[in-house]
Amino acid sequence: MSTLPLHGRVALVTGAARRTGRSIALALAEAGADLVIHHHHSEAEARQLVAAVEGLGRRALAIAVDLRDAAATEVAFSQAAESLGGLHILVNNACGILWKRLEATSVAEWHSGVEETLHITYHACQAALPMMRRQGFGRIVNLIDVDADSLRAVPKLTPYKIGKTGVLMLTRTLAVTEAPHGITVNGVSPGTLDNSERKPPLERIPAGRFGRAEEVARAVLFLADPASAYITGTNIKVSGGYLI
Repeated sequence: MSTLPLHGRVALVTGAARRTGRSIALALAEAGADLVIHHHHSEAEARQLVAAVEGLGRRALAIAVDLRDAAATEVAFSQAAESLGGLHILVNNACGILWKRLEATSVAEWHSGVEETLHITYHACQAALPMMRRQGFGRIVNLIDVDADSLRAVPKLTPYKIGKTGVLMLTRTLAVTEAPHGITVNGVSPGTLDNSERKPPLERIPAGRFGRAEEVARAVLFLADPASAYITGTNIKVSGGYLI
């Protein structure tokens, strides 16, 4: 009998081909899960990750779908689950971010900012939940943001921050509605990582350093574990104390 906690499970990670998503996918594979590797444009990187996961002795499948399209997302997730024999873990890592002051943000950019944070997470959850309910088991982990629970003004990231705060509320709501089905829904909120696009002065981070994608992956792995069945609706901040 395998001692790997995720042996026999199938995990789907959105935006998995690069950066933090790649680290999360590899951590899940190392724990025994087979992987569905979602990407939108990063086909070459997704193929490389498939090979890396297979090198760990796991099955892997890459899917390309625009998560803004709810119907296409449902079809892609269903086909992937059928190919690998189920869908037990969903990690919503994909998101878009636009650094732009609110007064300079166009209507199209506003809608895109909310769509590429909140709406794509909702679409992915809606696509995965029917399969998880039928199984009587599921783990959903949403990547949020370290200050998504703050009402502080963020003039340069307003649509993104509104979207991520919405993801936090979606996480808590689904935790309540899906608990009777054996499904947990939690959040992991990274602070500034060493692969982050922009970084604050290091002295603003109590830990005195930037985080690593592998540290975010550890939090995801903990929540995805079948043994974490009584943990739902929570939000783990992986931030070194930043913005707390």
